[in-house]
Amino acid sequence: MSDLQSAGSSPFPARGTETVRIDSVAEAYAYFTAWPPPDGSWEHIGQVFAPGPAGPEDHLTVRAPDGQTAIVRFAIRSFLSFPGEALVAPGEQISTAMRAGHELAKTEGPLHPGTMPQYPVPSQSHAGAVAVPLPILAIDAGQRGLFAPPRIAVVRWPSAEPVGVGDAPGFDPERWPPPRLGDWPPPAVHGWPPYQLVGTIERFSAILVRLLDAWFSGVGYPQLQDEKREARLLLTRLVPQGMLEFYRAISPRFWAWLTA
Repeated sequence: MSDLQSAGSSPFPARGTETVRIDSVAEAYAYFTAWPPPDGSWEHIGQVFAPGPAGPEDHLTVRAPDGQTAIVRFAIRSFLSFPGEALVAPGEQISTAMRAGHELAKTEGPLHPGTMPQYPVPSQSHAGAVAVPLPILAIDAGQRGLFAPPRIAVVRWPSAEPVGVGDAPGFDPERWPPPRLGDWPPPAVHGWPPYQLVGTIERFSAILVRLLDAWFSGVGYPQLQDEKREARLLLTRLVPQGMLEFYRAISPRFWAWLTA
């Protein structure tokens, strides 16, 4: 047991399983970046490869600026079985889907210049596809914020093949601007160094890939419940509260599964 764990002060999210799922070496570093100690960043001081009950594990020892240490057990079977996956940036499929949704929407008609695609969730109306919300980043009354998506793009998962674009539920072109979802960047990330934001996005995107795969396939994995909880924690930092409510409205079955 690590010093931090024994002291009950670990910054890492609580887990029901003993291992943390990662699908690349880069994701391990993203995990430490997303969950730093309160007074700085982790220093890597040790590494041991060891067999585990569900396959090989990579045990990384890190030290906080105050001297306390932690050992994280990473389950690495997935990228040992598929070596090419270890070279892919964490969550690359998420970035691809968001870009594809944005490009698809641009071909369907003019978009507000502040249109900014957000993380995809399963489409309620198209099997095997994800909905990419297209909210607007704008300044209103001197305040920079994210405004509710007028449109939603739908692409296949995970190929990102285009399906279609439509008005977002509740959007009324006669009422402009759309409802404000919250500040942008979200308050939780204010003051973060750029590398922490990048690592948090990478860790969340990697988890979201696995969650979407599990949702569409119906096949789980040992860390599934842990990753649902971690994804919710990360998402509350990365998007405004109003965006969370929008996700719940456009993909209620997935949201219920994610929060169960």
